[in-house]
Amino acid sequence: MSSTCVVIAEDNFVLRRVVVDYLATFGISCVEAESEAETWLALKTCSVDVLVLDLILSSDKPMFSIIRRMQKDPTLRDIPIIVTSAYSRESLRTADREGCLAVCSFLQKPYDLSQLRCAIIKAIGGSRKTMTPCVG
Repeated sequence: MSSTCVVIAEDNFVLRRVVVDYLATFGISCVEAESEAETWLALKTCSVDVLVLDLILSSDKPMFSIIRRMQKDPTLRDIPIIVTSAYSRESLRTADREGCLAVCSFLQKPYDLSQLRCAIIKAIGGSRKTMTPCVG
């Protein structure tokens, strides 16, 4: 059985490394991306189980375009998306209601790493992957 692969699309290098190192302790493999182009490349070239997407990368514009592109691509539309942002869920909904509908989970920054792990476990759900259960 292969391990879980998560794309971490986050432009803050320190946060990205902390997340990747934390998830590695649970056997979760991560592909790091710090831009829209790197995120798209990772989605198209790796066998991705979950996308963790910082909705505002260094471009200062919401990354709803990635979500829309994924929804149009039959090979990517079923990948669960966990959005992280310093903005509230409500402000993001106002910015792009349709884009938010495609998101399976939202974590407002700063979030606890165990919350992220729980969101990933929930996103994977009843798939073929087996992960350590989330216990708080």
